Amino acid sequence: MASPPAEPTDWCLVGNIVEEHEYGEAKEIRRGTKHFTPGTKVYCLPPQRGDGYDKVVAVGICRKSRRWIIVVMSRELITNWRAKQVYKPAVLRRLRQGYDGFMTQWKSAKEVRLMAESLRRKP
Repeated sequence: MASPPAEPTDWCLVGNIVEEHEYGEAKEIRRGTKHFTPGTKVYCLPPQRGDGYDKVVAVGICRKSRRWIIVVMSRELITNWRAKQVYKPAVLRRLRQGYDGFMTQWKSAKEVRLMAESLRRKP
């Protein structure tokens, strides 16, 4: 008897929202971001439109509504970069639908691992 098909998965670049960061001209210290609490795991789409990955399309659980959301945010607000397989259907659905014209998907696990290594080396 054949086993049931495995759940579909994709490799994705994953990170966590920074604990604290400076904000504004007064360099006010803020915890997390407007949309995410500190430490929230976010799943990130690959670089879009040649911006050097300064801005990241990220999927995560919203701080206020506790629902999955997709936002474009600064790469500097994400830390602990790594490559992971995604199993959660809600995340897979959002990654595959893209965001406001950002539709590019990761091509392979190797591509994700190389990007994670590159981002860990950046200041």
